[in-house]
Amino acid sequence: MFSYGEVLKTRRLIYLCLTAVVASSALALLDIVLGALCVTAYFLAYFTVSYSHLKLMSKFTACRLDRIELELRDVDVVLNLSLDITSRGSFVYLKLYLELPPQLSHLSTRFTYSTRFTLKPGQARFSLQLPRRTGLHVIGPLRVAITDALGAFEAPIYHLESLAIRIPPKVGLAPVAKWYGIVRSSTGARTLSPGLGVEYHSTREYRPEDELRHIDWKATARLGKLHVKVFEVETPLRVVIILDAQKYTFIGSPKSLFEHCADLAVALSSYLVKRGDRLRFIVITEDGVKRSSEARSYSGLVEILDVLSNIRWPGYGPAPRVELPQESLHVDSISRSFKDVSASVIFSPVISSRRAYEILELAKQTRESGVRVIVVAPLIAFFSSTSKVNDAIYRVLRYNIVLRELKNIELLRNSGIDVIALSPHRALEKVISELERIRVSKTR
Repeated sequence: MFSYGEVLKTRRLIYLCLTAVVASSALALLDIVLGALCVTAYFLAYFTVSYSHLKLMSKFTACRLDRIELELRDVDVVLNLSLDITSRGSFVYLKLYLELPPQLSHLSTRFTYSTRFTLKPGQARFSLQLPRRTGLHVIGPLRVAITDALGAFEAPIYHLESLAIRIPPKVGLAPVAKWYGIVRSSTGARTLSPGLGVEYHSTREYRPEDELRHIDWKATARLGKLHVKVFEVETPLRVVIILDAQKYTFIGSPKSLFEHCADLAVALSSYLVKRGDRLRFIVITEDGVKRSSEARSYSGLVEILDVLSNIRWPGYGPAPRVELPQESLHVDSISRSFKDVSASVIFSPVISSRRAYEILELAKQTRESGVRVIVVAPLIAFFSSTSKVNDAIYRVLRYNIVLRELKNIELLRNSGIDVIALSPHRALEKVISELERIRVSKTR
């Protein structure tokens, strides 16, 4: 058995061990607390110094938008922004925010493009790839801020409420060159008559009123009599192209109804210019009627592209909701442009009966002047939206929309108006064929 003294020594040893454990635990906990306090103090000091530094630097840093460049490509555009930054000190990072409208984003809602990069005072340049959507787009606001290394604080140094970019439609030269070659090489579609021109037509005997510079010396030497060359003379057409670009035409993705019509109208314009015809371009917008001067060459085509690039997009994004046209076609104002015109091509949807009757009224007024009217009616039901949910709802309503459009198209066709639906991919070829028939009838 243990004595009382040994038991007391054992208890003292246990108490001593417990005291040592408690003391060491307390010291360890104290070290952790001190470490946490040190880390907290470090970050508090860092945040305080960073915040004070950014606030101070924002007062001595100036930023301005130096230059905006737009690089056009086949299916997209590259927006290049150059910023001029001046500062008395140095900062770590620069952060830029740019809010984009829905038609220039890859989403169905508005979103803000942001980028962060290391920069020193001087010239800053960044690029942003956007889809190529024809028209005038208002983007912004543009905000520039300096930030610390962790991105915890920001100090704004520049703010621009909005800026506008203009994107012209792409000129499709391939189908134009194809159809120009077909018309020039086809004997059935030939619309040329002998006279003074550029290309050779035939050879005939010399007459006293003929000029000596037109003598065909090879035929003269071969036949033994004077023969002259006869050149081809084309009968030029004067065409008026009308494009309906009101609010309800900006639906559809990745291309809106307006953009499809604009591409067709530009391709048709380039074809007519290459054929040596004259044309006027009229665009009906919510802001009124925009006209171009008479185009006789490719310089006039540049003016047409400029008119289309200044068509302002509406404030909302492309949606499946089809709004009935509230603005009129300005029939009385447009009918004054049909003086000495051979044909008129109208690009306008006929989703409402009102629009169909306005086109019919315009056709009646132009027929009195002997003008042929061709209507290219885009079918809204074939243009989808950007939202999957809205597009699913739109597909349910598509049947009624198709019936309404076909009914209005039938109304125009029964009135003797040539209507070409935009749903087939050969709408341009059909319009060109109709214009060539008008050229043949005019020549004869």
